[in-house]
Amino acid sequence: MNLPKLYAELEADREWREDEIRAFQNYVAKLDSAGDRKRYRRALVLLLYAHYEGFCKFALTLYVSAVNQSGILCGQADYALAAASLAGLFRDLRNPNKKSDIFRRPLPDDSKLHQFAREREFVERTTDLEKLPVNITDDVVDTESNLSPVVLKKNLYRLGLPHEEFDSHRDDINRLLNIRNGISHGSLKDGVEHPLYVQLRSSIYSVMSGVSLGVRKALSETSYVRV
Repeated sequence: MNLPKLYAELEADREWREDEIRAFQNYVAKLDSAGDRKRYRRALVLLLYAHYEGFCKFALTLYVSAVNQSGILCGQADYALAAASLAGLFRDLRNPNKKSDIFRRPLPDDSKLHQFAREREFVERTTDLEKLPVNITDDVVDTESNLSPVVLKKNLYRLGLPHEEFDSHRDDINRLLNIRNGISHGSLKDGVEHPLYVQLRSSIYSVMSGVSLGVRKALSETSYVRV
């Protein structure tokens, strides 16, 4: 695992996003009319949200890829990552349509028996499961329809990363989402005031920086390995 390269990818992704936001901010600042500046900040809010979601997804997906490339086995991995790696097996375990080959024909509709057969197969494979290499699919990182504070927390939790450190930014993230959705639905036609935008940007940049730091720390300290 080439940690300097991974860190450089993280930093480069965050930098180009912040550069784009800064370039648009500079354009808005040069507008003569205060009303125009307020209206153009509506677009800045949309851009701010897009880069917040985009960076978080990029950083967490990069972490998943790095863990996969580490070569650790499920029996060595943090429990959250081991569970994420075995997601396909758990889906089969819960799938009522997956039937035992032994009883598929004589008892095709015996749901309790087929459930037991799936559970038995799982128990039989328990020892072997720990020897499987970690292989987490990218879809474990799911921003859903909006990367709200609780959705961000869910993603961090699924990857075994600290998931409570952004609670202090919860209100600002929710406010950003509400403004972004309001703009999409045609509200806030008069625009966004500068102090509000600065407050939202500060919180979002803190979250982006924190996610980046969390990923870097987990990789450098090999937190993905079970203690």
